[in-house]
Amino acid sequence: MTTERLVEIDALTKRFSLPGPLLGRRRAIVAVDAVTLTIARGETLGVVGESGSGKTTLGHCVLRLTQPDAGRVRFAGVEILALRAEGLRRMRRRMQIVFQDATQSLNPRLGIGAAIQEPLEVHGRARGSSARARAEELLAEVGLDRTLSDHYPHQLSGGQRQRVGIARALSVEPEFLVLDEPISNLDVSVGAQVLNLLADLQARR
Repeated sequence: MTTERLVEIDALTKRFSLPGPLLGRRRAIVAVDAVTLTIARGETLGVVGESGSGKTTLGHCVLRLTQPDAGRVRFAGVEILALRAEGLRRMRRRMQIVFQDATQSLNPRLGIGAAIQEPLEVHGRARGSSARARAEELLAEVGLDRTLSDHYPHQLSGGQRQRVGIARALSVEPEFLVLDEPISNLDVSVGAQVLNLLADLQARR
């Protein structure tokens, strides 16, 4: 039986230029160093490393939230790094991320329901009352009360915000999901609940 390759990363490299100790001299920091790996459809892959080792940068480069300096990324056979703006926008529906801090993906001026509706409407998945109804369904899927739809991010706990971030990412039914240390800012019990939620959502899909 052949396993379908969903994501193929080849020699992916990203460097950052930082101010050096001497005036006018800069130094290069290699955040991602020629990483090569393959992820099959349906596979869960964990990337382990100490703080500052480049895990977040790797995820951002794969999704092209950060432009890598060298290497290749193929998603379902498509060269991600070669896509122009419109092609990348369409591809983003198929590739989503849950940030380490959910507030990075949540507009503080937007209610929770509207925040989940936004990607549905941007990617043409649903509009108006259909989008609102789907947002409430997603809240229920991630274990949150539908009445939270009218709340704002600052009114929720860290665990609740992370669940909203997951609901928002899942709203467009992506084929590939990057989780950037989604429980590192949560206490142990809440983190365990989020991990169990993710495992359950994956099993159902």
